[in-house]
Amino acid sequence: MDIQQPLLDFAPSSASSESDKTNTPTRRSAVFLHGGWRCGSTYVWSRLRECAETVCFYEPFHEVLARCTAKRIRRDTTLTWNSRHPLLKSPYRDEYLPLLSRLTRRGVRRYREEFAISEYFPGERGMHAQLAYLRQLVRHAQRVGKQPVLGFSRSLAHAGVIKEALGGWHAVIRRDPRQQWLSCRSYRVAEGALYFELCHFLILALAPPQSPAGWYARFLGLPRPPAGRFREQLRFMERAVWPWTDELSYRAFVGVSLLSYEAAMCAADLIIDLDRLSTEHDYRNEVSAAFFSQCGLEVRFDDCHIAAHDSSDLALDFPAIENDVRRLLRVFGTQTRPEPQLSPALDVP
Repeated sequence: MDIQQPLLDFAPSSASSESDKTNTPTRRSAVFLHGGWRCGSTYVWSRLRECAETVCFYEPFHEVLARCTAKRIRRDTTLTWNSRHPLLKSPYRDEYLPLLSRLTRRGVRRYREEFAISEYFPGERGMHAQLAYLRQLVRHAQRVGKQPVLGFSRSLAHAGVIKEALGGWHAVIRRDPRQQWLSCRSYRVAEGALYFELCHFLILALAPPQSPAGWYARFLGLPRPPAGRFREQLRFMERAVWPWTDELSYRAFVGVSLLSYEAAMCAADLIIDLDRLSTEHDYRNEVSAAFFSQCGLEVRFDDCHIAAHDSSDLALDFPAIENDVRRLLRVFGTQTRPEPQLSPALDVP
């Protein structure tokens, strides 16, 4: 069984084709890249950042934006941690420097730490604050005569609302989910770094209680953290569930992945398969053509390479876990769909 099929579904899209009447590129007001942790989204974002016409904001919902300073922004590069990201010419968040608080010079204006994890899944408060903040980023790029590009790893569950409110052109980035989780897990195994796995637990634990994610969190036995700062909630979750099993971690990841991509696919103008982008020359050209025809951006992916992680030493029945999580989410009320129909080109039904 191909894990890509049961875990992901695909929405209708016009992204793989140029205009039926002309080959003239169509420029959109903004480009939005939606993905999860360790799926290759930073690579795609970095390729668009090479375009002179763009201003590319990195992870607009990242919690560090709440308190970042110019010094920290300049210090945070691909060389300061084991990122496995392509080498960047500028720090990750260089584009945010003009948007720091005018009064304190700490934190990006209009950003709130809750955007990162505690409001990952939509709740009663809606997305008014997030949209006002994102609109600020888009307008800033447009004021300097550039095309905005926003590259997310925390936006999948909000992609439809973002598209409806802000328009633009939206690409959803995916990777073999087992490999994606193995990449998250590898930081724990090699370095004792728990961040990525903890964030999946925290996303579920902080989801609206009556949502499918909230019900699923209780099924997994994840306690809801008290209100507080992100780091405090992360430490609470670590104390509550560490040490965890690989099965619990994978179950949490699959739940977040299914719910996130289910919400995002309705917004997808293009679905980028990083595994194919890493191995298929013709597919790279097709994705490049989609960006050019739909956004007017010349983007090349010739250097794309995504490493594979060995899972042979893991005593996990991946298909059984995936099927069980899908079953549970149906019980809890989400409409996870059965087998998708894939086209041979850009996953456009």
